[in-house]
Amino acid sequence: MPRSALPQNPERTGVPPAPRHGPGVPARWPWLAALLAALALGLLYRGPLATGFLSDDYVFLEAARLDPLPGSLLGLGAIGNYYRPLSRQLWFGLLAPIAGASPAVFHAANALLFAAALALLFDLLLALVPAGAALAGALYFALLPLQRVNLTWVSCVQDLLALLLVLAAVALYRRGRLAAAWAAALAATAAKEIALALPIALTAWSVAIEGLPLRAALARTRAFWALALGWGLLAVAVALGAPSAVAHVGLGPLGFVAALVHEAQSLLGLDHPSGLPRALATHAPALAPLLLLLPLALWMPARPVSAAPASPRAAARFAIAWLVGFGLITGPVAAIWSAYFYTVPAVGAAVLVALAFRRASRAAWPLFVAALLWWHAGASAIRAFAIRDRLWGWTSRVTAAYLERTQRIATLLSSSLRAIDPALPHGERLFFATLPSWSGVHMGNLVRALYRDPSLDAAFVSQFSDSTAGRASCRFYWWDGAGLRPLYRTIADPYFQVGADLLLLDRPAGAAHAFRRALAAAGERRDNLYWLGWAELWRGDRDVAEAAWKQFGAVDDTLKWSANMSAARFALITARDTLEGRRTLAEAIRYGIGRPEPHGVLGGLLLPHQPKYGMLELKVATFLNPDDWLSRRALLGALLDAHLEEPARRELEALMSRHPELGSDPVVLRARRELPAAGEPAIGVLELK
Repeated sequence: MPRSALPQNPERTGVPPAPRHGPGVPARWPWLAALLAALALGLLYRGPLATGFLSDDYVFLEAARLDPLPGSLLGLGAIGNYYRPLSRQLWFGLLAPIAGASPAVFHAANALLFAAALALLFDLLLALVPAGAALAGALYFALLPLQRVNLTWVSCVQDLLALLLVLAAVALYRRGRLAAAWAAALAATAAKEIALALPIALTAWSVAIEGLPLRAALARTRAFWALALGWGLLAVAVALGAPSAVAHVGLGPLGFVAALVHEAQSLLGLDHPSGLPRALATHAPALAPLLLLLPLALWMPARPVSAAPASPRAAARFAIAWLVGFGLITGPVAAIWSAYFYTVPAVGAAVLVALAFRRASRAAWPLFVAALLWWHAGASAIRAFAIRDRLWGWTSRVTAAYLERTQRIATLLSSSLRAIDPALPHGERLFFATLPSWSGVHMGNLVRALYRDPSLDAAFVSQFSDSTAGRASCRFYWWDGAGLRPLYRTIADPYFQVGADLLLLDRPAGAAHAFRRALAAAGERRDNLYWLGWAELWRGDRDVAEAAWKQFGAVDDTLKWSANMSAARFALITARDTLEGRRTLAEAIRYGIGRPEPHGVLGGLLLPHQPKYGMLELKVATFLNPDDWLSRRALLGALLDAHLEEPARRELEALMSRHPELGSDPVVLRARRELPAAGEPAIGVLELK
């Protein structure tokens, strides 16, 4: 757009130029105010800035190592849900070689982005309100509880970059540098989709602050609208084509209403509304930041200032347009909202706070600062986060408590691993069971960073398969609530145990690979061949299953099957010899492996002392005879006892579909009480003690 289309002087719009320092601000020593604010914020956020890598950080670091620039910029990146090449591929690709395994470089870069954004925000506020009010608005923005998430999580560079570049675009637009503003807008959208609302903000500025007619404002911003439309279509196409994003994206009208409600929550520090009163009652303002921020009162006017660079009503209209425009952009992801989503929209709230403070004097500053720090302390201390996707859920998913828990778990994992295995062979594969839910730990990347060995890999035990384990040496661990412990380290046939676990989890392909690894490692041949046959049958390959059973020694012999079943009945009913009963039932199975009766009886006998094998035999019995409700009922109860929720849910559905008359059965009632809906956690919010 040509520069001639812009108003080149204040007289053309009726807006006086913003004073360099603003009313009531000393022209000398502005650096001192900035230094005091920086020291205060540095002390307040020293904990977040010292946090290690978390969750998605490892994914982006791994992608930066494996996918060199510039080729990676053309793809979706490591997570594959949104196209954010600037804040993902480019940012991590440039900083990872410098930072190595240390998060300090990334945190320092994020802190610089945050500081630069605060400077640009202050510049924007100075064009709307007196300097004292601008200082108040900037301080509110800096102390928003959501900023603790932005400065804790390295991956929040996406929001910080978008914030900085959006504010840079506004600053350049206000000064008539449209080409540079458009370039900043392009970079902002490449950082995060929230910047798609920038044309709304720029149009609102031209109409509300510069006094242009709407048609003239739209003409002036048409290049920004075109950018938003083009990138918006790209973002929607990418999101709808990404399996990891489709489940969380919604375009219903209620989503946009919910987005504005959650925006108000986030900007009021109500990440978990019910917990705020108690948190405020038990937390006080941080003392050192308070003492450093109090002297900023010297930069406030001694008496209220009535003059302002812009009309308060016009500034309020601009702020509301900003809040609505940027808030609506989060509508498609309102069901998985987190407070930090509203980092860029918070600029509008900062304008409103500054407007509310425009007639305040120096005497109000100490109370304002203390109240903000108290609010920040209370809201940041709430130990809760959402774990269920709900459009009208009232708790943020990613909070300071969530990240602190993730950091604590990552630290415990690291120390436990080092204690168990100070060093690992090159190319080792590690598998973990029973890790805490919603821990935010990506195992493979954490392990590689911990041991500084890119040949290592790790996954959950449930992911054990030919692709994750191959023929590499494997180690297994489980989480006991306080740390990691070795799993199956002292037994002779660990792969058999893994295969049995996977069969219970309904992962027959992984189980088959585990049984084959067990056979290759000279594990107990009969057991491995027997269950390998069932694993292959359940994955759909009957021929391979029968070949495994043939090697196991199974043959169809009705006479021997009947003889062993009779012997089993005598042992169990007349002689009360359960050991002999189990032996003869196993023999009956060998001579009639496809007959359900011995599997069901043997499974019931094994449950009290060997529940894993009991559940497996009951699983076979219900597979061979789906109407065997006694075996399925026993299997359902055992799965509940073992806290295997997904398999238990499938058994409950199968039982109810065939025998609805059992709806009042105690085991069924227990299952309905204990099992959440499919795909949903039992509770919506996790509150930590």
